[in-house]
Amino acid sequence: MSKELVSFAREGRRLDIPVFDVHIHIGQWAMCGAYDTNDQLAEMDRLGVKQSVVSSAAAIDGDVRRGNDEVAALVAKHPARFLGYVHVNTNYTEDVLPELHRCFALPGFAGIKVYQQDMPYDDARFEPVWEFARERGVPVLAHTWAGALTGLDKVAKRFPTVPFMAAHVTSDLRCQNYINAAKEARNFHLDLTCSRDYACMVEHFVKTVGADQIVWGSDQPLFSMAQQLGKVLFARISDEDKRKILYGNAARCFGLKG
Repeated sequence: MSKELVSFAREGRRLDIPVFDVHIHIGQWAMCGAYDTNDQLAEMDRLGVKQSVVSSAAAIDGDVRRGNDEVAALVAKHPARFLGYVHVNTNYTEDVLPELHRCFALPGFAGIKVYQQDMPYDDARFEPVWEFARERGVPVLAHTWAGALTGLDKVAKRFPTVPFMAAHVTSDLRCQNYINAAKEARNFHLDLTCSRDYACMVEHFVKTVGADQIVWGSDQPLFSMAQQLGKVLFARISDEDKRKILYGNAARCFGLKG
């Protein structure tokens, strides 16, 4: 490759390498205003994002089945651009496994999204989720914030074949909990998604953990996809590491080819 990846950002051009976004949403939050799938696709095309994995705002807000159905409809309409997360709510334990089986019988679902519902991730009520992920060989994106892993590090060590992605790792200035978890479990990945990033945090994670355990997400439409991409492109790391973060590691977690 003759051009440095950062040159594409400086010139306002779409990247000529594949980019994989592990963390976007569909649906409406009040803070986002009117933003639909066409807007998302246009931004992906503008920046060079090949594919995104999506979960639903409705599911996160409590209407799990409707939200998962929205995701199913989206990936059926745009199978080359979107994959789906099945969202589960472990406050309703009797619904967890039936919903996982229902959704994974549909085309396009490729991972599980969990948003800690006032219980730690190592609570027994999450156990069917982790066992399902292990049996199916699918990755898990788990919401974390400001270094509060709520037991996700313990779960990752117990299920070493499941790729776990801890969301929003750059929300923590000290970030040592994330670093420790990644060093102790090679299947524990750092999802860089966050609208605020402290100075040189991408470089710090690459130096302390290694680029192989870092994945990229935008959290669109809550955050700007361009801004989230820029923090990796302008980071003082090698282009090889940038390619791993922007595509290669996620492709490995989701079992993609090419």
